[in-house]
Amino acid sequence: MSFIIRKALLTDVAAIVQLERAHVDDELLDSNSQLHAHSLRKGEVIQLINQHWFIVAEEQGHIIGYVMAAKWSFFSAQPLYRHIIQKIKFADLNGQAISTTNSCQYGPVWIQESKRGQGIFAALVSELKRQVHDTFPFMVTYVAADNARSLAAHKQKAAMTEIDQFSFEQRDYCLLATSNLPD
Repeated sequence: MSFIIRKALLTDVAAIVQLERAHVDDELLDSNSQLHAHSLRKGEVIQLINQHWFIVAEEQGHIIGYVMAAKWSFFSAQPLYRHIIQKIKFADLNGQAISTTNSCQYGPVWIQESKRGQGIFAALVSELKRQVHDTFPFMVTYVAADNARSLAAHKQKAAMTEIDQFSFEQRDYCLLATSNLPD
């Protein structure tokens, strides 16, 4: 398989919004059928591309995956992220304190189902770390505790470490962090 990893462009917005909607629909079809974050709207994707970090995987002119990261202020109006921000105040990674000023929120990540397991996840995260590391030494994300595949990918392929566990609206999550030094 031949894919390229690159920064998202404004010409990618429509495709990203369509993929984001498909990703959210897939999550809602899960047996748990709970989603506490919202689907990114067109204006938010534009803002992420212009002011934060948005990386895509492209194959033959089609976006087959993406990952994004944003400053905490981008998400701070959402109850789940407000809860996570409170958790970060007491978190550390390998003895180094994590805060909202030295970290950013990483994710979501989406990869076309037929393209999973082919190295795209690791390539996306590696490029994101390269892009973010000059601004933030840490990236933080959360993964549903019952999502074993995603937890394994984040720990093994994104070098993320579990720094806390929490519950939010009757669902359990793992809070993960990684240093933003490029792989």
